[in-house]
Amino acid sequence: MIKLKSFKNKHFLIIGMGITGISVSNSLLKGGANVYFWDDDLKKRKASSKKGYQLINDQNLTKIDYIMPSPGITTTGKNAHKYIKRLKSKKCKIISELDLFQLYINSINKLKKIKIVGITGTNGKSTTVSMIHHALKKNNVNSALIGNIGQPIFSSKKLNHGIYILELSSYQLEQAKIFKPDISCILNLTPDHLDRHNTMHRYAIAKCNIFQNMSGRNVCYYDSNKRIKKIATMKLDKRKLKLLIPVKKINDSFKNNKKLNLISKRYNMQNLFFSFLILKKLGLKISDIYKSFSTFNGLPHRQEIVAKKRNFIVINDSKSTNFESLVLALNNFKNIILICGGQIKNNKINVLDKNQHNIIKVIVIGETRNIFFNYFNKYVDTSYVKTLSKAVKMSLTIPNIVNGHCTILFSPGAASFDQYSNFEERGDDFKKKIKAEILK
Repeated sequence: MIKLKSFKNKHFLIIGMGITGISVSNSLLKGGANVYFWDDDLKKRKASSKKGYQLINDQNLTKIDYIMPSPGITTTGKNAHKYIKRLKSKKCKIISELDLFQLYINSINKLKKIKIVGITGTNGKSTTVSMIHHALKKNNVNSALIGNIGQPIFSSKKLNHGIYILELSSYQLEQAKIFKPDISCILNLTPDHLDRHNTMHRYAIAKCNIFQNMSGRNVCYYDSNKRIKKIATMKLDKRKLKLLIPVKKINDSFKNNKKLNLISKRYNMQNLFFSFLILKKLGLKISDIYKSFSTFNGLPHRQEIVAKKRNFIVINDSKSTNFESLVLALNNFKNIILICGGQIKNNKINVLDKNQHNIIKVIVIGETRNIFFNYFNKYVDTSYVKTLSKAVKMSLTIPNIVNGHCTILFSPGAASFDQYSNFEERGDDFKKKIKAEILK
């Protein structure tokens, strides 16, 4: 665990006792701070109180020096959290998880032995940070993988030297003020989390906060997205703007590497290239980077092979939660029996227009049935079934009538919340149902 010792005897209010709130609370308590909490969920309030955390009340509210809202808590405007509104007049400082982390790094990194790599984007974040972490471990470079990928920042092991690799969401970056990665990257930018940010412009502004504090020693990559460049131009002066490095096209020698071609189908060539650029900047040899990529096994629910049979293969791509991630999956396979559907994030399904040729059958499930059904039914045989269980059973009857090898692809292209708590639960259920049917 990382201990935040710089705030000894200070009084903190943590709003939101999810994994981030608990992690920061423990770090502050170990460092000698006084910590109070609030969570809008009554069950979480009761559970946290039973574990010994101090609930905020009118008496201790007057003591608060800092407020740490968990990612996702609204801090400004009419929808700002009630405690932020109450404490605003008392001039309490709002400080984000990322800024606390930056202050911690500043306090221990006098000899510059620690570097921070920050990765954000709409799709591919987890795969990219995992590839970077895998390559560093394979080459005996001390590193820790933290952030939005599952390990809370302050629950990480303490590094005396090495590299912290952070997967960062728009929610985390939205609140950051002083966070300053040594290497930062925006992989891509497509519509997502608009229920929170309302517009693509605001979503993009949150993502671009990753660049806001860069200086001449920092390295900043982005995918040459026009919206990113426009917002960066608004936020940065001309001197800093020159430090941004657009990744316009993938180097031919990289693209034609035979070892990479074997795995690029599963991991997206652009994610590989961003990982390559960052690892090269961190000092790894090109041959060592290629070698480490060849041993990367990937993450669950990202074009994950579930089963192989004589005439078909089954792929679990439950992490596909928007149309753009569905595009990537459709590009990677042929003779596809597609299972898709769920809770859509926008109506721009036309981004799929160039990818129907790989599909032989579509089975739609979930809440927004009409969007998917009406779109695909114009091009290919399309069915709707309410549950994933029925979709799995239907998909496994089709390979018997297809001439040649086919791919059963579960790539929803939509969020899971209409039927599942998260994409992991949805993907695990798909794998369970597929294996149960195949073993009958």
